[in-house]
This record gives sequence, structure tokens and C-alpha cells, in this order.
Amino acid sequence: MDSIDRKKRDLKLGRFAEDKAAEFYIKEGYAVLERNWFLNKTEIDLIVQKGNIIAFVEVKARSGDDEDAVNAVSRDKMKRMIRASDSYIRSMTGEFEYRFDIIAFTGDFDNFSLEVFEDAFITSDIL
Repeated sequence: MDSIDRKKRDLKLGRFAEDKAAEFYIKEGYAVLERNWFLNKTEIDLIVQKGNIIAFVEVKARSGDDEDAVNAVSRDKMKRMIRASDSYIRSMTGEFEYRFDIIAFTGDFDNFSLEVFEDAFITSDIL
């Protein structure tokens, strides 16, 4: 498989993983507020809400025994997510609690698993 085909496959798998992550949150009673939300050059894959809790979600898809999905979220990415989420929360009215989740998708289109890491990182530990 050449690099262009691999890139297309990876993009499709990433989109599929985000779809499955959104389905997971919906089944858990969350509303999906945003998908692929951008602020400047920072993308947050999903923003979901249940009651007064908002979760900012990074979805990491791995097709095999690649790097651990949680460890694939760099400290720099975490900092950018924190800054972007702050802007998002400030744009809303009301009082909210928020957290940062990571969804680890492992497998392929036919056989996969999702592992959810709620509160995957704490802002005070990152900033």
C-alpha cells in the first residue's frame, strides 16, 4: 500500500473511530455539541454534554499494536486543548464542570474496541 492509500485509509479509520466514540457518548446519555471543533489551529474531536458536565474528547485510533493511544496525546496537544476549551466554556452561559477524555479506538472497521479514559488529564498538571 502506498503512502497516499495509507493516508486515505487512516483518515477513514479516524472518522469511523470518531463516529463510534460519538455513538458511545450518546448511549451514555450525552448530547454531542460539536464534532471536529476548531479554534485557531487546535481541533477538539468531540465536545459532549450531560447535565452540567462538558467533556472535551480526543479520539485516538490505532489499527494494531502501535503506540498506546493515551500516550499518543502529547503534552503540547493537551495544552492546546485546555486553551481552546477555556474559550469554548467562556462562550457559553451557565455554570459547567468540565473534563478532558481520551477515547482509544483499537482495531479496524469490522473488529474494534473502545477504551474510555475519563478525566485523562488535569489542567493544573499540564499548565
